[in-house]
Amino acid sequence: MTSPDAPAADPRRRPRPRTAMSGQLLHGMHRESADVVVRNLTDGGAKVRLTAATGVQISGPLVLRIASVDRACVVAWRAGDEVGLRFE
Repeated sequence: MTSPDAPAADPRRRPRPRTAMSGQLLHGMHRESADVVVRNLTDGGAKVRLTAATGVQISGPLVLRIASVDRACVVAWRAGDEVGLRFE
């Protein structure tokens, strides 16, 4: 039995290295751009925070652009101004 003060086990498959890189999320048929801060990044995906006002509609084909490198992705989850992305 664990004590109530023990930290909960992390259910993630891989550790999520924290980062604070700027990038862009390109979305929609016309490749609209939303500025983001990449909060963590792995080979399988990323968590980003939208820097523009909340309510930005993210739809259609998605591409995360970091340092001139484009990664096709899909939204795995969204909570407020944070978006979880899964790379394709």
